[in-house]
Amino acid sequence: MDRFYVGPGEWGESPTLAGDEAHHCVRVMRKKAGDEVAVFDGKGRHGVARIVEASKSEVILEIISSSQSKPLVPDLEIAVGVPKGKSFEFVLQKAVEMGVTTVQPLMSAQGNVRFGKKEGRAKREKWERVVLEACKQCGQDFLPEVRDPLDVSEYLAQVDPGSSRFVGALLPGVRPFRDALAAGPGSGKIVVMIGPEGDFSEEEYERILGAGFTGVSLGNLILRTETAVFWMVAAVRYQFQ
Repeated sequence: MDRFYVGPGEWGESPTLAGDEAHHCVRVMRKKAGDEVAVFDGKGRHGVARIVEASKSEVILEIISSSQSKPLVPDLEIAVGVPKGKSFEFVLQKAVEMGVTTVQPLMSAQGNVRFGKKEGRAKREKWERVVLEACKQCGQDFLPEVRDPLDVSEYLAQVDPGSSRFVGALLPGVRPFRDALAAGPGSGKIVVMIGPEGDFSEEEYERILGAGFTGVSLGNLILRTETAVFWMVAAVRYQFQ
């Protein structure tokens, strides 16, 4: 059954699809009055709805049934140095499939990608659309938060102080990620940080470790940014499944 997004504040008497969702429903998927569709609100609620009225700009629904999904534990945030090209969109798609809660795009001293504030907001809007489409495709009921890009120092100033924090580090003497996870507090919030193609600078590593992150090894090979993301997220999910 085709899935569509109905915002959490719109599940009233006559929930409505508008904008891109209405266009996709009517123009792309060729839905019409009387058809049933799957709906979700990005906060765990999902259900089945019947189309009451349909036009290219608005689709009025009637909710037939609904239920609430439980989020994966632990709450998982990824802070990622944005790679060049479209690799970050691939990261976002897989983050959705693996139950990531929050995505923080990072700009770093040795990274090849930087955004001004206006450009960063525009990128965020594009990334949010990527995340929404991924949720619709894979059946994810929780819509991850995608934040505006930040410099490493800006991010460290606001990182959740109560979280367990890990950074994939190309540094001598760091412990294997599996050992660090096993020694951690368990099911609380976990933040993983992954550098860009050029890795974090020495000064950035000092700041990251000083902000309470534990440097961890992802093995002997040098991984691409997107590979390191999947590696770390999969390790967390495996540890706490």
